[in-house]
Amino acid sequence: MVSIVAEDVSRCYESGRGVANVSLSVQAGQCLAVLGANGSGKTTLTRLVAGLDRPERGRLSVLDAPSCPRPAHLRKRCGVSLDASAHWERLSGRQNLCFFARQYGLAEPMLSRRADDLLAQANLLTQADDPVATYSFGMRRKLSIIEALVHDPDVLILDEPSAGVDAPFLERLTLCIRRRSEQGKTTWVADNDPDWLARTATHAVLLGDGRIEAQGTVPELTASIGARNRIEITLEQADWNQKPDLAGIHEFHCEGNHIDIVLDGDPELPARMLQWIVAHQGRVRMMEIHAVTLREALAQRAERQEAAS
Repeated sequence: MVSIVAEDVSRCYESGRGVANVSLSVQAGQCLAVLGANGSGKTTLTRLVAGLDRPERGRLSVLDAPSCPRPAHLRKRCGVSLDASAHWERLSGRQNLCFFARQYGLAEPMLSRRADDLLAQANLLTQADDPVATYSFGMRRKLSIIEALVHDPDVLILDEPSAGVDAPFLERLTLCIRRRSEQGKTTWVADNDPDWLARTATHAVLLGDGRIEAQGTVPELTASIGARNRIEITLEQADWNQKPDLAGIHEFHCEGNHIDIVLDGDPELPARMLQWIVAHQGRVRMMEIHAVTLREALAQRAERQEAAS
């Protein structure tokens, strides 16, 4: 089942920023990470998926219905937390959370159990009955996220969830999103932390100037944006001297029984490299892969773009 579909979606604001001709699909059970530099269109696209703005062109559907205006019967199947939190300042964190839970159809006794569980996961139980006006920025962000999660939505939409929150909560959110994927629920996350996204998401898209520049699974996206890995191989023999003719090899150095290789980020390429060495009578004692992270791949790409400009 496809949860989110965008076909040639465009939306431009007076500032000139927005998105143009975006096409993508998110299957049920996937967690899609939306990456890109500031101003690349992440928030615009997230607001469109959340149903807060309407596309100027193209078609965007969520749960087989137009994203905007979203049919009333589908609103309870979606949960949204944007980068700016909005709460009733004089009410407590618990009161704010329970208000959202009731809007989504939760009732006692489930409501109280669910609220206490989420407040505990966010480490907010001791401050649960304090006014939100006394909360720090990070506490407000965590409250906003658990408000979007309180009814266990079929589609969860998060904008910058890592901003300002503590590391333990972020790890609990990772586990929560993974469980959601196992249950066939969909998560959309726009964020600037590639390390956290790489641990959390199943798929990713990279935006640049409002357009999709790369997409796929997280390993596929890492490889497609020009990431390069390094492999060190130790051979049994010291007199082996062959040079591979495999595509994707950028550097190959062999000295004695030590081989040092720089190659494309294709996750299957190290195995092909190993097979090639063995097929050419190389006896491998040890191989160590220094895989480029998604953060490093994005940094490498930015450096190449800066050098070319």
